[in-house]
Amino acid sequence: MRDIARLPVTFSLILACVLVYAGVMALAVASGIPWTVALVAQPPEILIGGSLVPELVAEGQVWRLLTSMFLHSGLTHLALNMISLYFLGYFAEATFGRGRFLAMYALSGLSGGLAYLYFGAFDEPAVGASGAIFGILGGVLGYAVRRGSFSWQNPVIRQLLILLAVNLFIGASIPNISNTAHIGGLVGGAAFGWLAAPTVYSQKKLRAATPIAILFALEAALLAVWYIYLA
Repeated sequence: MRDIARLPVTFSLILACVLVYAGVMALAVASGIPWTVALVAQPPEILIGGSLVPELVAEGQVWRLLTSMFLHSGLTHLALNMISLYFLGYFAEATFGRGRFLAMYALSGLSGGLAYLYFGAFDEPAVGASGAIFGILGGVLGYAVRRGSFSWQNPVIRQLLILLAVNLFIGASIPNISNTAHIGGLVGGAAFGWLAAPTVYSQKKLRAATPIAILFALEAALLAVWYIYLA
């Protein structure tokens, strides 16, 4: 209970992902799929309703950049992402504060989605919170660079770099995992962490909101460019 009170955003995001997973499972069972099957692997024919498919985004379904962040392909996918979200959120939410942490998560997820639009398969779906979760990791690293604490000798930074290398290796080794979205989320999070570092201890709301506005404007511009030239 103490952790929930200390990390309300982290636990709210975890709860949202779990509830969405349960909702998809309920739809699967209602369509005749045994619950034991739906629990382990979410049906693609239901996931496609909210997954990120560049071809469908090109038709105007831009909301898929958001909905895909709360969908997961299976129980293992969900569990690994939620465990990672908890451990990274445990540090990052306390460091950045609730509002900035939520903004970093959302903007990193969008950044991962944009990377998939630009460099992913045009007609293949992608789901998962991992782009946003990589963004949390990137945010801490970007923050450390701006604050001058980025060093292999820093035990937190060292552990995060090792975690990053392991996860990128896993993403490159296992089929159906999009390192494109992972790297996109990582870059977006790092940019947010670097921009937000000078404002973390500021009590001025306008100054605190500036990094959020800058990154959101940049992502909106990238989405517009994709629609104009690539969609």
